Amino acid sequence: MGLVELCAMAVMVVFNGVFAGYEIALAAVTAARLHVLVGENRAGAKAALYMKQNMEASLATVQVAITLVGAIAAAIGGAGAAEGIKPFLQERLGFSPAVAAVLAIALVVLPLTFLMIMFGELVPKVFSLRNKEWVCLRLSPVMRWFCFSVWPAVWLFETCVTTMIAWSERRWRPRVNPAGKSEAVELLELRAHAASARASRLIGEREEGIILGAARLSSQTVREIMLPAEFITMLSVENSLEECLIAAHLEMHTRFPVVERSGDPQSIIGYVNFKDLVAFMRLSRPHEASLRAILRPLPSLKADLILTACLERLIREHTHIALVRDAGEKVVGLITLEDILEELVGDIQDEYDRLPVHAVRSGWAWVVGGGLALERMKELTGIDLAADPPPTPPEEYLRNVSGWIVGHLQKRLRGGDVVERPGLRVVVRKVRRQKVLEAQVGRTDAEKKGAE
Repeated sequence: MGLVELCAMAVMVVFNGVFAGYEIALAAVTAARLHVLVGENRAGAKAALYMKQNMEASLATVQVAITLVGAIAAAIGGAGAAEGIKPFLQERLGFSPAVAAVLAIALVVLPLTFLMIMFGELVPKVFSLRNKEWVCLRLSPVMRWFCFSVWPAVWLFETCVTTMIAWSERRWRPRVNPAGKSEAVELLELRAHAASARASRLIGEREEGIILGAARLSSQTVREIMLPAEFITMLSVENSLEECLIAAHLEMHTRFPVVERSGDPQSIIGYVNFKDLVAFMRLSRPHEASLRAILRPLPSLKADLILTACLERLIREHTHIALVRDAGEKVVGLITLEDILEELVGDIQDEYDRLPVHAVRSGWAWVVGGGLALERMKELTGIDLAADPPPTPPEEYLRNVSGWIVGHLQKRLRGGDVVERPGLRVVVRKVRRQKVLEAQVGRTDAEKKGAE
């Protein structure tokens, strides 16, 4: 086998590596990333996107090229074995013609197979996986031209493959949508990519959760995460500023919808910010002023609006709160910017979400934090709430004061709620997200003695 044959075979191995590497790079890169590269006017991006969008034709092109390269390499190797190696084995080493033919082919095929696997497959594919964008951008223009040059063969293979796949899916998987992958499959792929990025330490667990949460926003509606209308804490425009300030202080929210008819969410006319309420009280006469002076407009959203559109509108209108209405324009709930962000990053807690654990003497009673454990409360105050548990209580109702009150009331909490038990009176002072922040606990006999 001469130098020309060896060089030709080496060139075929290189060509095989180029096509094999391009195939794996094109399969690995995402169409979304190629769209971004096209938007950046990167050289070769348009050709790469074309090849990605015509994946069947691209695969057919690569397979035609690899098959052609392999056939040429085999032909050259076979000819070289027959013309150069076989006579040498017969004349110099004395092998019979049959044995010399087998050995000659083996001496060509084994090294060629090793080189083809090593430098024609593995090395190019690993390199392409690590540099998929670079490979796609550099080779796609040439591959697109080659695809057009062998178009008859590509068209034939593409048509045959499409026909056979469609037939097999109709026969064995009748529910498969041939137009594309379902949204569930896309989300599974995104989850796999995010998990892979976290495993590679490109992102952390929190970032992975944000990615998956952002993907879920497009499939969730406002109705799924809104606060139902019956649970909205509202201030009445007819109440005085003092009454509104006390109510706002007990509920511990920042923004409060304002109604014209007390307790009727259908009469909401806007909302007030707690900071505006405090500032307005300093500048006006509390008994004469009205909430109408500091009302802010409250936008309305449809209940079936997807969360991504809801988030965009809240950001665009610079508001943190919006009413939710059904198709009949009836108020069915309330949604906040925090509700949407919690879908992205999980539960968001501020300093008021951590239940306090204080216990302070106040006259005949005790002012205690909702997070105070019942055992600790008994040690500090001598009042044993655990001795009078809620009816059929879950374990959480016996953990702290807040759980004990929730278990006894069995309704939506509001500041001022009272739990009357034999010899005991508990008054809810502050509420936050349906948890008791602070309560006044005292014995009724001590109250009577204090009054005397």
